[in-house]
Amino acid sequence: MNSNTTLRWIPDGEAISCHRCQQLFDWTYRKHHCRRCGHVFCGSCTKQSLIRKEHILSNPEKQYLSINPHNPQRVCYQCYHFMQPEQDALRKTTSNASRENLLPEGGNRALFNSPFSFTMRDEIRKASYSIQAIKNQDAIKDQCIPLPLLRNAKGLVFMTVLKAGMIFSARLGTGLVIAKLPDGIWSAPSAIGTAGLGWGAQIGAELTDVIIILNTSQAVEAFSSSTQVNLGAELGVATGFVGRVTSGSLGTSVDGTAPCYSYSHSRGLFAGISLEGAVIISRPDINHTFYGREVTNTQLLTGLEFPPNAATPLYDALQTIVSG
Repeated sequence: MNSNTTLRWIPDGEAISCHRCQQLFDWTYRKHHCRRCGHVFCGSCTKQSLIRKEHILSNPEKQYLSINPHNPQRVCYQCYHFMQPEQDALRKTTSNASRENLLPEGGNRALFNSPFSFTMRDEIRKASYSIQAIKNQDAIKDQCIPLPLLRNAKGLVFMTVLKAGMIFSARLGTGLVIAKLPDGIWSAPSAIGTAGLGWGAQIGAELTDVIIILNTSQAVEAFSSSTQVNLGAELGVATGFVGRVTSGSLGTSVDGTAPCYSYSHSRGLFAGISLEGAVIISRPDINHTFYGREVTNTQLLTGLEFPPNAATPLYDALQTIVSG
């Protein structure tokens, strides 16, 4: 297949087998279209996805389904190799990571973060709102995260968590993690999620923004070297303290206690929160869609992936708060 090949969307009814491996389709072998050539393949023959600069093929009978041109598109092996040479350039100019990520000011959006986000751009905005909440709370010094903790942090975790139940409860949420690089700038963000079960005398639901301050390089490494982190079992985490604290006393306390401090922001106030037993998992699919290629937590949190333009609102918010 070359650039002169006639490309068209092959209707499902015209394909009884995979265009590549000839496997017959049935209820266990679903049909998938290559977004470049339009042929029908099985899932195994269209595992890869790439950014398509233009002419993304779609079902002409379902034009009401929008396609985000900034997301990587499913392609077959042959089209994958044909498109590969242009991917580095497209990731720099067309990927979700390369685009401007505006942060709307005012309104209720900044007050109520969604516990479930399915794009990194949304996670960045949520984290930025959490940092803005610290700035807005700055006047109430005794109910705010100590700023020296943020200035000395090796990394930060942001999540919005929904906890609901009756006797038994479930905890679900999504967010991101970033690390401070040796030159002092913040790394590219990596998407995360959390889930857990609990029990006890609890009825109702609660939505909470969570910030975890990673105080040590080992704490950051726990997120960069693994796809799953068990708080408490694998990584020590303590309920964060609020109020005034000096840099000198902070250095002593951090060195002698937990590698992480956890905070919640609910009803306009910050408070320490216990996250013992919580499991945080990475979300490689969200990272892939955002950066336009498969990237590991290590690449993101150690600076191998350049900090993206779309994360500028978060970087700016952090710079404002730590320099204040």
